[in-house]
Amino acid sequence: MRFTNFLRIRSFLYLVILASGITHADTPSASAVRPLYSFNQSPLIQIYGLPTLGEARLLAAGKAALALRLQIANNFTGAQSASEYLILDGETHRLTLNWRQGLSNGREWGFELPYVSHTGGFLDRYIERFHDTSNLPQGGRTNIARHQTNYRYSRNGVDLVNVNRAVKGMGDLRLLAAEQIGKDAKHTGYTTALRASLKLPTGKESELLGSGSTDLALWLSLATTRPPDKWNLYGGGGMMWMSEGNVIPLQQRNLVGFGTFGISQMFIPRVTVNAQLDMHSTFYDRTHFRQLNSYSVQGLAGVNWEFAPRKFLEFSMSEDLIVDTSSDVVFNLSLILPF
Repeated sequence: MRFTNFLRIRSFLYLVILASGITHADTPSASAVRPLYSFNQSPLIQIYGLPTLGEARLLAAGKAALALRLQIANNFTGAQSASEYLILDGETHRLTLNWRQGLSNGREWGFELPYVSHTGGFLDRYIERFHDTSNLPQGGRTNIARHQTNYRYSRNGVDLVNVNRAVKGMGDLRLLAAEQIGKDAKHTGYTTALRASLKLPTGKESELLGSGSTDLALWLSLATTRPPDKWNLYGGGGMMWMSEGNVIPLQQRNLVGFGTFGISQMFIPRVTVNAQLDMHSTFYDRTHFRQLNSYSVQGLAGVNWEFAPRKFLEFSMSEDLIVDTSSDVVFNLSLILPF
């Protein structure tokens, strides 16, 4: 079923490209490997400053890029013990304005400003139908009403998280910086960037729009530099330090490791296909619930279309490969424009 859908998407994009007059003789204006924009969208994880990998090749001095990114995450999981209760039932929509600008001496700066909405959403019906068609278990989805917003975690009878209605507002601002530390395609065959982000507590933590913590992340992004019509590898990883936040503070960890690995290839002119794995260590302890204390791995498949020089449309879909540790399914759509 999923492979058939992939073939349909590829065929549709091919027809669009033919209709727009792009031929095999055309050469993309930007050949750098472009990782998929993604990080864990679980309501109790997306509040922190977990970064996306980002490109290994930075923008040239004087160049800038503006991106508008939409992530739609459907969540349904729960657990119960003698002392704890957890239910995550709803959809999280995250609309992010991203700005990056190249500086002299191989450096870059930028910011991300998200607008977050927790809602009952619209995907429940389609996910249930997909599970039925694919003979996959519903996991209790059909036992409760659709399109609810119910994010709740209690311990010893005390609610530590309780969002039971639709909420929306600005999320936590992220400041970005990067430095090109390796760009020797002729000798090494790869390029490398050192990236950093600082997340500030600007979102309302009681509504899971932010965490109340200040988070600093530092990581490496690497990519091979083969021609875009060949398979290219990319990946990287790093660490994130978090101050004590206001969402389950006594169980929050202060140090988290994360990493990404992916492959990409341009199958048809200006359209690149990516397969990617995102992973991170646990954000919480003092609990037996895997939704809180387990490592997480998400698998992604996506396409990146350069519909005009240096203008990109990116679409991807991710699923939780370690069940219950991230959103059931996340749809990611990005528009990237040059300045």
